[in-house]
Amino acid sequence: MSDPAPGFSPPYTYSGEPTLGAKMDDVSRSSTLFSLGGVDDRCFSTIQEETLAIPEGWTMCVHPQGWVYFYNHTLKVVADHNIRLPGILEITRQSYLGYPLSELTEGMEVHLHVQAQKIADKFKGNNGGIATFNLTINHKHCVASYEIADVMGDNSCLLGPQRLNRCRRLYWNYLWNHPSHVTTPPRAIEDAFDSLTWFYTDNLISGQRSTVPFSKLECEELSRVVKEISRPENEKSIAKTVFLAWLLREVCSYRDAENWGQLTQKESQAFRREKLAPSHAAYQPPPVLLGILMFVINVLCFGIPHTYRAHVKMTSEYRGRLSSVQKNWENYIERLVREYSHFLLISTVLLSATVGFLAVEGIPEGAQVSATISTFASLGSIIVGVFSIWRHQANTSTADSFTYMHNVQHRYLGLYGHAIMLSLPPTLLVWAILTFTVSVVVYVMHGVNASEGTWGKISTWTVLAIFIILFMAVLLALYTFSIIWKFQRRSVKIWYRICSIWSNTASVMGRGPQPKPRDIVRV
Repeated sequence: MSDPAPGFSPPYTYSGEPTLGAKMDDVSRSSTLFSLGGVDDRCFSTIQEETLAIPEGWTMCVHPQGWVYFYNHTLKVVADHNIRLPGILEITRQSYLGYPLSELTEGMEVHLHVQAQKIADKFKGNNGGIATFNLTINHKHCVASYEIADVMGDNSCLLGPQRLNRCRRLYWNYLWNHPSHVTTPPRAIEDAFDSLTWFYTDNLISGQRSTVPFSKLECEELSRVVKEISRPENEKSIAKTVFLAWLLREVCSYRDAENWGQLTQKESQAFRREKLAPSHAAYQPPPVLLGILMFVINVLCFGIPHTYRAHVKMTSEYRGRLSSVQKNWENYIERLVREYSHFLLISTVLLSATVGFLAVEGIPEGAQVSATISTFASLGSIIVGVFSIWRHQANTSTADSFTYMHNVQHRYLGLYGHAIMLSLPPTLLVWAILTFTVSVVVYVMHGVNASEGTWGKISTWTVLAIFIILFMAVLLALYTFSIIWKFQRRSVKIWYRICSIWSNTASVMGRGPQPKPRDIVRV
């Protein structure tokens, strides 16, 4: 274990001076359990005195976030509890006396955790004493373990990938909580750059399906920070140690989740596919109800819900990273808001036109009925669109997206029912346009019967003819834009089919040779 770096001066470390009491840190687990008698829970109460002396040989270190811990360079011991209280100091002394401190070599230390009686009873079932959890740290190889044999000497080089990664994760987690009494390990910068480079590469290769813990933008920002803190002026920075320890701890946690160093390439690919696959299928309505829903979707809603169902399904897919889930959710809301805003504008204009049409005197009853239905449909589109925009924009967090998708997939009507609800603004708008068109046509047809004179009838039929032409053009445009997004194979020419049939017939009946493909004229 190296001496405290010269730059680690107050307020980060204190030795032998009165100081305020500190709240005890959280206690880790350990596979090494010792029991010491004669101590009750009152020894672990919060310290209220403001003038407690630091025992001789101990140094109080302050974490950048403000909490304190204590380090004994001679014993190579680190403790989280407030040893300025005599009772706690005695407990700590009994704890390290039961630990083989003599086996610790240069660059090693032990982190003592002391638990109260109720936790000791949980592990030991005894009737008195405390429990200590000891983590052995090897700063030379950047490993830590609750089994001292794992980190003694060069034993860490003999560990398997999984065990070594666990020891590395324990080390970086320890260093994140206790950075003030040691310098930053030399390999930290190199490991950080190597990990961030791979994360950035995986983002480029896998895209949205990348499972690395940081996005491409985050990798760029983290790489810039690592480059900045690697300058000579940051050599003795405690914040540098904390940052690198946090980063490398996340790297080790990610590797542990990905079964790092355990699977072959094919096994790893199968493992990722299985992890990305949904754990359960979305609810499907019964066959009879599904048939009714298909009729509503394809006939009454003009197939519009299929688009929204595909959009919801794509948004609900997990593509490897929670940040991707949040991004997909934001894109989903943005698209809904944008589309609904367009529908609201058209519905508002159509509503105004319909109300103005109803104000015309002398329109037939059929036109009045159609225009009234168009008014109601426009109002329904506006109301549903405004409410949907308000509710979606008010719930943009990741937790809201999980709740939303869970309810969508597990309701009685499933995705189909929700797709119908989402398609109400455009569906009602289409019905409003159709009924308004019908009312106008009825009004024009009424003019055919009511008009007197030749020129009046000619003008009325001219308007109807123009309407029919425009109606056919609109239908052709709608059909074209509905199939243009699907790959269409080039159809065979009719003349080519006739020639093929004739040549085959002639060949069978012996009336002539079968023409070669180059003899057939393509039109």
